[in-house]
Order: sequence, then C-alpha cells, then structure tokens
Amino acid sequence: MVRLPQQTGDLTFLFSVKRETLLRKGEGSTLCHADPATPEDLDWIFQLEIDAYSAQYAVARRTLEQWYRANSDGFFILTMDGRKVGHLTIVPLHDKILKSFDQGTILEQDILEDCLYTPRERHLIRNLYVESIILDGSKGPSALPIKPLSCLAHNFVPLIGRICDPTQLENVYALAASGRGERFMKGLGFDRVNSNQERADQRAVYVAGFSSLKAKISELCERRLRNAKKK
Repeated sequence: MVRLPQQTGDLTFLFSVKRETLLRKGEGSTLCHADPATPEDLDWIFQLEIDAYSAQYAVARRTLEQWYRANSDGFFILTMDGRKVGHLTIVPLHDKILKSFDQGTILEQDILEDCLYTPRERHLIRNLYVESIILDGSKGPSALPIKPLSCLAHNFVPLIGRICDPTQLENVYALAASGRGERFMKGLGFDRVNSNQERADQRAVYVAGFSSLKAKISELCERRLRNAKKK
C-alpha cells in the first residue's frame, strides 16, 4: 500500500540500495539512506503500518516475519540524518499467487512464506509487489528535500536489483491506501487492475510496466530539478 505524507512532492519513496549517501560531497547536510531492515526492525515496521493503515489493513506481525524469513531483500528502513522516517517493503510473489491477489481471491494476510520467491530464485522473478511505502510526516519533514530527490532516478534500478534482475522485470504492483496514494500512483503511470469480483478489502490493485515506470520516475526527477533551478 502507498501512504504519502500530508504535503508531498512528485516522488517520495526510492532510495539507494546500500547504506550510501544520496548527496554528493558539498551538496548539502541532509543525509538520506535506505538500510536493509533487520529482524529487530519488524516491530517498528508493524507499528508504522498500524498507525498509517489501521489495524484492519496493516499486515499482521507474524505475516511480516514470514515474508522476511522467505526473502528479506525487499525490506528497507528509510532514514534522514540518522532518524527513522519510514520504510519500504517490496515482495516478489509467485506468479500464481500474484494473479489470485489481483483478482481478489486472496488478500495480503493470506500470503504465506512459501508464496514468495527466495533470493536463490531471483532469476525467476518477473513481477514485484510493493507492499508498503510509508514516510512519517507527522514526526518530521513532510516532504523530502529536493537534493535527495534528485538522486532517486539514479538509485531506482539498483534498489530493484537487490531483489531481482531488473532486465527481466516486467511489472510492479501496488495497492492504494488512500485517495492521495491512488492519485500518486496514477501520476507514475500505474493503471487499475480490472477484477471479475469485488475485493474483500475494498482496495484497488494497480500495475505499471517496469520500463515505463522507470522512465516516468526519471522524467519526474528531472522536472523537479529544473523547477528547483528556476527558483
């Protein structure tokens, strides 16, 4: 699911894969990182999802642990100047499970450990599901500084590359957690997946082709850079 802070720019959710600064030397003092999440981070992630999505829609703590045990490569903690500001979780679902999820016959809570590709099966991954993107706008800046945003396009593919081979990736899926999140995804070129039946969770699934998504993110980052230079 996608949750955005109260005030947001075009992009707020892609960081570097390793613990690498998203600023070149001399570009500023704000340091942004995406650190691989540890097992100890799961409690914090779970509470963040409860606060953002409510207990009804947050993924159960035991489910997060199962997913992490199956494939931890898509779990990230987002920090700014050493302070946790959010998280990003991407899970590589088996194709058959993803299809059932799209059609609403299974929900997030029904996705078990054996429904995910393992790191050893990364060569089989063709689709990714963005389970959650949360930036904590209530306890810190409501939008990321422009300079870290300028680096996002360059770090998009490496981040995906931690989970799978980007050259083989076809689609990226996500759920909209709010109207704001829905508009955000549409702005990135996501289209709603048409289902033959109504989903029990009342949420819409969206999909974007990876190549077009990559191009759109790059375009939006470049636009923000141009606008920043005009100010």
